[in-house]
Amino acid sequence: MRWMLLVLFAGTAYADVLKGKIEDPAVRRKAQLVYVDKLVSPPPAAPVFMNQQGIKYVPHILPVVAGTKVIFKSADPELHNVYARGTKKVLFNDAILPNMQSQPKVFSDLGPVHLTCNVHKEMSAWIVVLPNAFFAVPEKDGSFTINGLPPGTYTVHIWGEELGEEKIMTLTVGGAS
Repeated sequence: MRWMLLVLFAGTAYADVLKGKIEDPAVRRKAQLVYVDKLVSPPPAAPVFMNQQGIKYVPHILPVVAGTKVIFKSADPELHNVYARGTKKVLFNDAILPNMQSQPKVFSDLGPVHLTCNVHKEMSAWIVVLPNAFFAVPEKDGSFTINGLPPGTYTVHIWGEELGEEKIMTLTVGGAS
């Protein structure tokens, strides 16, 4: 597997650390998120925010656990909207008034959600809905750390908006067999 080199370090009997580095420069440049998909975590109780500021979505990539409430805010003096498309359907298309915020939207379906603004075509961002909180944003050198994984065998995904297809591999963490 040329595109990724992973090193595993043992933690406690209940949780391990997955450390790795994306070695292939073509994948490393386009990778924006690394995550595992076997476990399920509850969403956070508090909502998270996606801002519209300076005619941009901030942050550009927002990973969330399925069931998370997201509030869209506008820090700009002009009208925006949030046009949210999942893999197979439009989820919503809501206006966001200047210096206001939306009611919380719950993201339950796993996978990437592309956000655009019909008023400002240059605005684009992603919410990536994950089954759990075991994810990391890789550093520029491709290194990443995912803490707290119970021992087990996992499917590890590398996602990036320009990757085309996710890169996927199976790894065993800790003492699992």
